[in-house]
Amino acid sequence: MIHVSKELTRLSRTLVVRGALMLVLGVVAVMWPEPALIGAMLTVGIVASVFGIYEMSIGVSLRGRTPEWSVILAHGSASLAFGLLTVGAPGLTLRLALVVTAAWFVLYTAISWKAAVDWWSIPTLRSALLIWGGIDAALGLLAVAYPAATIFALLFFGAVYAALFGAWQIAMGFLIRRLMCRGSIAHPAAPAGAHA
Repeated sequence: MIHVSKELTRLSRTLVVRGALMLVLGVVAVMWPEPALIGAMLTVGIVASVFGIYEMSIGVSLRGRTPEWSVILAHGSASLAFGLLTVGAPGLTLRLALVVTAAWFVLYTAISWKAAVDWWSIPTLRSALLIWGGIDAALGLLAVAYPAATIFALLFFGAVYAALFGAWQIAMGFLIRRLMCRGSIAHPAAPAGAHA
């Protein structure tokens, strides 16, 4: 039998490990863009894809056991999409890469704001999700409104975003762990899930 708290613990660990890897790789790519940018971003894409699939499996295993399992599944899907976009962006035309990037930001904004509504009763989580969703919405607008972008700029700012996204994932992983310890989440009848 699947236990919600066990799955949420797995999710928390997943967020922290994925976040740490993305943070380190993003920082390396920003600090040494010429030798490390392409390799670091490809590695970020692989990490996001693998952990996204793993997170999707957690969402599926929680189906029917917690009301917000779909947010976990959607977040895992968004992480997989982020990974595929990161790996595939250099192969797209620049304009298409920017449009697909903007679409991803819109998707992630929707997931963040949906999770904020689901966990409205948890002020810290709600605020973090609303703010991060707002950042993603602004970045989505910037992606389509910045016509002078180059593929290097897209990858470089992708590295900056990967580092920030990694820090966000770490924070959400620790927040989920703290909320589980306090009993705010993990009860099958109450909002229990995690978004990052």
